[in-house]
Amino acid sequence: MAYVLVMGGLALSVSFTLGWALWRLGRAALGWLGGGPAAGKSKVKPRARKPAVRKPAASKAATPRKTSTRQSAKTPSEPWALTRWLAARHSLLPLASLALMLYALGRVVVFGLQHRPVEAPASFPQVVDVVGWTAAALLGLALLSLLARWRCRD
Repeated sequence: MAYVLVMGGLALSVSFTLGWALWRLGRAALGWLGGGPAAGKSKVKPRARKPAVRKPAASKAATPRKTSTRQSAKTPSEPWALTRWLAARHSLLPLASLALMLYALGRVVVFGLQHRPVEAPASFPQVVDVVGWTAAALLGLALLSLLARWRCRD
């Protein structure tokens, strides 16, 4: 039973990863040709913002103010190229979800293998730990991608 779960999870993850890569490659190829759904959406442009309106300052003798405690209003800068690149990655969250599900399934299998009378492979828990760390890294990147999309929103 554990063999079927492990090999089924491995086959599912490999087929999903290959299918995802082919899907993204197909969308990119259609975008390069100019007629696909990715055309016009390949670059995330920053939202145009209106400059802050300043009121004329009153005379200094009438109302003394501390200029050191108050900063002048600055127009926001344009997002960096890395931020725009992360904002364009819409597939990180589904990939992180898949890695998290594979980690959970691997943990269940490790638990089942530890309670069997037969000796389990010694390196399998290490593989599950690597999948867990990968899932955590992908979730972090997905969170950064969501924040970058918020920064570059129109």
